[in-house]
Amino acid sequence: MRRTPGIVIILLTLVLTASCAKRNLYLRNVPVGREGWPVEQIMRFEVTVTDTSNPYNMYLQVRNDGRYEYSNLWLFVTTHSPTGAMIRDTLECKLADEQGRWLGRGSGGRYSLEMPYRYTIRFPNSGMYLIEIEHGMRTSVLNYITDLGIRIQKSN
Repeated sequence: MRRTPGIVIILLTLVLTASCAKRNLYLRNVPVGREGWPVEQIMRFEVTVTDTSNPYNMYLQVRNDGRYEYSNLWLFVTTHSPTGAMIRDTLECKLADEQGRWLGRGSGGRYSLEMPYRYTIRFPNSGMYLIEIEHGMRTSVLNYITDLGIRIQKSN
């Protein structure tokens, strides 16, 4: 029996997708809301960690509308461990280059950008980690950021 190239491509895509999904410890995107992202709104992500022996890479995912007024986005990221320890980082996410071209992939005026946040981290304790993200822009309501997400995957 002869297989067509289309079937081979579909099978290969399914295998690659399944192997990537197995590497993800966590993947979640949260919509901001049509009324904008108020400075008081903290985005919360609860990550359950059971494997403390493997290193992980963490990425932040930002989706924006092409009408977003700035070329960057300042974020405060706070991670709370199951023991109560806390780490707080301030990050600048570049969303557009110097010419104003959006750096993320997109179409129809919507853009998605995944930025590395931490590489080869090891979670010291098993349990639930709480990751909180708030924007640090100089406006009380940030318009045209549509979604915010986190992806954590096993490091190679």
